[in-house]
Amino acid sequence: MNKSMVLPIALSLLTFTLAGCGGEDDGIYGSGNSNELEINHFERLNNDIARIETEYSDGERDIDVTNIKGSFNSSTINDLPVSTVLGKNFEGTLEDRYIEVKGRTVKRPIYETNSNKKLNYQTDYRTLDLSGKNASSYQKGSRPSNDRGIFTDLNNFISIPNGTSFPNGSVCYIPVTKSNESFFVFNDKNKTRYQALEDWIEVNEDRFGDNQKSSTTTVKVGRDNNDRAAEVKFFATNERPEYIYYGAEYDKSVFNADYINKDQQPPNEDFTLGVVDCTLVNDVAADFLEQKIKRYY
Repeated sequence: MNKSMVLPIALSLLTFTLAGCGGEDDGIYGSGNSNELEINHFERLNNDIARIETEYSDGERDIDVTNIKGSFNSSTINDLPVSTVLGKNFEGTLEDRYIEVKGRTVKRPIYETNSNKKLNYQTDYRTLDLSGKNASSYQKGSRPSNDRGIFTDLNNFISIPNGTSFPNGSVCYIPVTKSNESFFVFNDKNKTRYQALEDWIEVNEDRFGDNQKSSTTTVKVGRDNNDRAAEVKFFATNERPEYIYYGAEYDKSVFNADYINKDQQPPNEDFTLGVVDCTLVNDVAADFLEQKIKRYY
């Protein structure tokens, strides 16, 4: 395993590979109000299953958790209104009160601490019609790089009978992020038990033992670059896809983090060339999945 090396954050830590849908549509999908957008997904932990509804509107982000089976631990859901952002020579906050929604574009400016400076950050939710799609719309190849098609929760919840198809009006959302700076983001729900980034790195490097090669990169971030963050990347094999984990050391604690790369490549828009992750869905698809999960689980 390769050990830690220090690189400037400008040497991109991650390129998001987001699959699109073959171009823009006519905007018929989404909320009836152009200033509201609701996105659903399903979470499963052991035998507990929940539906998570996230609604974005101007100045607000509301999250509802509906237990479908058992009692899902909602403490894992990121519903805090403020998150910390660390970039190159930058420390700021991502807050729900600054949200702007127009159609399927959600803008969330990031404000620098003790300053009027801000980073522009937005997510455009591309759409793909799921009507008539079923589990066979996704084809697993002999290795992860050969996987093709549309991956939905019909592939995650395999007790739902094969051939079960999404009804008319079902849509999935593919998020494409845009930012004028790269940054790590986290909040108190991401706090780990570690106090030193080296401890977090050591544990994450051992996730797969020595069976999957990895590399570790650390960078300096925050105001005057006084904080640190890390990426642990496990390279794809014939059996496993690539896995990437991020951590940040801040205020004497270590957090699991997300990373937004300002230089991400344009999304793949052809599911015949790769996999489209269609697990973020509209109400029609979510209502259908909730009904099927209740019946077969």
